Formats: sequence, C-alpha cells, structure tokens
Amino acid sequence: MIKAQLCHDADGDILRVCGRLAGDSVSELERCWQTAGARPGLAVDLRGVTFIDASGENLLAVMHRDGATFLASGVLIREVINQITGASK
Repeated sequence: MIKAQLCHDADGDILRVCGRLAGDSVSELERCWQTAGARPGLAVDLRGVTFIDASGENLLAVMHRDGATFLASGVLIREVINQITGASK
C-alpha cells in the first residue's frame, strides 16, 4: 500500500510518497505522477518509502528520465536512487 500526495510549499511542489512501492502501488504512484504533471524539476520525496520492487525501480527510472528529482533516506532506498540517477558511480 502506498500514499502519494502533492504538496505545495515555499520551495515548490513536492510529491510525497509513503509506504511500499511494489505491485499495484506502482501504478498508483504513476497515476499520481501523471496527475502532478510529470514535469521536470518536480521533487519526489521518498523518505517515507520502506521498500521498492523492480517495477517500482522501473517507474522511478522513467520519472528520473523525465526530470524528477528525489529525496531519499535509509540505506536501501538511497542506494536504489543512486543506481537510478548514476550517483553511485
């Protein structure tokens, strides 16, 4: 199960995501991403995400390619994001 919410603050729009990014939750996040405009520079806050499966990684890679930036915490989630963004090289 996942919760995704578009928030507005002084720094701009942030898509906050909480829960497990796996299975049916991936398509739910994709719908939220598209609703938010799937625009370059939109920050995606993954600090509340506890797990990402392969389909979740694929969606995040597409989001990154489309210009999303990510906020992540935790060793596992940060490593997934580093691999997607190329920051671990």
